[in-house]
Amino acid sequence: MATLDVLTLDEGKQALNATRTTASDIELAAWITAVSQRLDELVGPVVARLVVGEVHDGGRHVVLLTHYPVRSITSVAEYVNGTEIPLTAETRTSKPGKAFMVDQYEPDRSLSSNWLRRRSSGADARFAPGRSAVVVSYEAGRFANTASVDPRFKIAAMLMLKNLWRSQEDSVATIGEFDVPASSFPTFAVPRAVREMFPREIQEPRMGIA
Repeated sequence: MATLDVLTLDEGKQALNATRTTASDIELAAWITAVSQRLDELVGPVVARLVVGEVHDGGRHVVLLTHYPVRSITSVAEYVNGTEIPLTAETRTSKPGKAFMVDQYEPDRSLSSNWLRRRSSGADARFAPGRSAVVVSYEAGRFANTASVDPRFKIAAMLMLKNLWRSQEDSVATIGEFDVPASSFPTFAVPRAVREMFPREIQEPRMGIA
């Protein structure tokens, strides 16, 4: 099992009613990891992970971090003529001249969004100009580990897993008077029910249904 998985192996087996066998444990673990990665793509990272040295162009008021929501910012630096200039987090009581501020994440205001602002003495400013002039390290995600993931995200991952695992299950179709082997191959990875569970958190473009 991977550190960033949304489900444990036991939770995945319970979702599939497969707790009495270990025959598919290795394969199922890989599917759980794949489902977790797909859910991350849909709503942003679920389990916390460190992002180190993410590079952005400068010259603007805001840079958009790649992964969000954000749990904490480790460091922000801008480069001027090859010299690193560390920036300090602005707070309500501290307004440094070389500072940054990150916006709140609206669906959960205990977290931060991906909008990282350059600040100077309490006012908006611009990051140092130039390609790759801003370097940020931060912790992205919502929950510290798999065990602490909120049930809403676990249930969403279970629905996705059950949908995809159908291709691994044996089934029978009736043709005329005969029962013949049949397989069910999923045509999508994210059921509509999962999307409905995250009305304000989906980060990818919404796909239309033909």
